[in-house]
Amino acid sequence: MKALILKFLKQISIFAIIWGAIIYVVCLLLPYHYFNGEYPMWKHKMEIIAQKNSFNNLIIGDSRAIAGIDPHILGDSYYNLALGGGTPMEGFYQLKKSLQEGKKIDTLLISYAPIHFEQSEMFWDRQVKYNFYNLNEVEEIFTKLNTKNEIFWEYDGSRYYKESSESDYLWKAFFTHYKSPMTLRAELSKSLLLRGYSNYKIYDEIKARKGSYDFGKKEFSHELNVEAKRTSFSPKNIILSSLKETFKLAKENHITVIYVSLPMNKSSYLALKDKYRTGVLAMYGTLQTEYPEVIFKDNGLLYYEDKFFGDNSHLNKNGRERFSLETKKILQPNLTPTPNSLAINSFN
Repeated sequence: MKALILKFLKQISIFAIIWGAIIYVVCLLLPYHYFNGEYPMWKHKMEIIAQKNSFNNLIIGDSRAIAGIDPHILGDSYYNLALGGGTPMEGFYQLKKSLQEGKKIDTLLISYAPIHFEQSEMFWDRQVKYNFYNLNEVEEIFTKLNTKNEIFWEYDGSRYYKESSESDYLWKAFFTHYKSPMTLRAELSKSLLLRGYSNYKIYDEIKARKGSYDFGKKEFSHELNVEAKRTSFSPKNIILSSLKETFKLAKENHITVIYVSLPMNKSSYLALKDKYRTGVLAMYGTLQTEYPEVIFKDNGLLYYEDKFFGDNSHLNKNGRERFSLETKKILQPNLTPTPNSLAINSFN
């Protein structure tokens, strides 16, 4: 009887090892089949940075910039490297990596929504899982850039962590980076490895559109964005510092930097709390004073009518065309104005 039990346990152990190995290989080799539609976007833009190409005018930002800035309108040498859920932290590393690859960059167009100064909500689920950061960069973020030990991937709650917890985050990053099945449970269970076709289709579209993509496809949206639901503006030090480091790195490499803010829909703009609005304007005012070499298109808050939005946060096709034409006018001051190229902004 004892021999039978030992034999059974041995067989179970062998089966578990084989099955675990199969799952691990799947996690390593088939990311397109279990990650959501953001993965092919991030993957393609990481490839663009690593490739030799003629794109010497780059756009960095978040999903609002992806949906709202069409590089085809701006010119042949422009490419939209904005990332869904991206923050100035990723923008700094995008510029740093591009320069390390030997790219000659003339113009850097930057745009981040106010909310992406308050947190990097996708740090673990995209930035680390997608291997945007290598492990040395993750360590640099936690040990050098995050000088105040902020929990920068959350809005509120515990703002800081203890020094002893730093190694825990680095271990988490290690297992996530190397695709431990335990860190991918949600993706594997939700996808059933059936996302390959749709993800490769998104990859082809994002490539054809030079990094631009539609997140909302409605003809209008009155829904409130996340900023409209916040009571006050609390930027994280590590995120704001990353933007400043981007400005400094660009200046060192003689890159023209233009900072633009994507508009909110009018419903969200009008719903902003006074304390939130004041905080955003104060941050932009300080940045404009500290970095006079940077061209700021606006004061950080502007809006379009709701009819230009495909959802509560992202411009639709008409909104993208309008904003891109306005931005092109800044890039090319002598361009003849177009009838729909006048922004409605928040200057009061």
